[in-house]
Amino acid sequence: MELLNQFKRWMHLYFLKKEMKFHHVNRKVMNLYDAKEIGILFDASDTDRRTVITSFVESLRKDRKKASMLGFYNFPKPAINLNFPYFNRKNINWHYEPHGALVEEFIAKKFDILINAYIDENLPLEYVSAMSQATFRIGHYDEGKTYAYDFMVDMKGQRDLNKLMEQFRYYLEMV
Repeated sequence: MELLNQFKRWMHLYFLKKEMKFHHVNRKVMNLYDAKEIGILFDASDTDRRTVITSFVESLRKDRKKASMLGFYNFPKPAINLNFPYFNRKNINWHYEPHGALVEEFIAKKFDILINAYIDENLPLEYVSAMSQATFRIGHYDEGKTYAYDFMVDMKGQRDLNKLMEQFRYYLEMV
């Protein structure tokens, strides 16, 4: 099973590289003060992570930012109690590429900043980030993910999403 997942991951990256050859977006550094529209990609499978992201989005909205969320719910059945846009396993193909109206709308939206609010590798969300029309994309540090992020925050081994969100805000206010 592990060999199959490695093959699917390799195919995902192969197809993404092919698509990236024809995908050109003018990227530039954007700070939180100048940003008007902010997109947030996150793993919606865990309740605690959803709570962290929801409170972060509320803080952005208090700062008069238009914040849009897109979550990946890593289960085949639809969630009952989610009150934000999301896609699930039924919306990804065999090599982890997401599809569907919500995904395509999110990719096409010209966000000033796209925040990738997840720590573990998440190929469907990374695909959305890589193909996004966002001006500036920020994510968790991974030297192999430069195709998906313009700026990365190194948490030095910490796996705390709340702390990551604090770091995102810190650096976006600093820029």
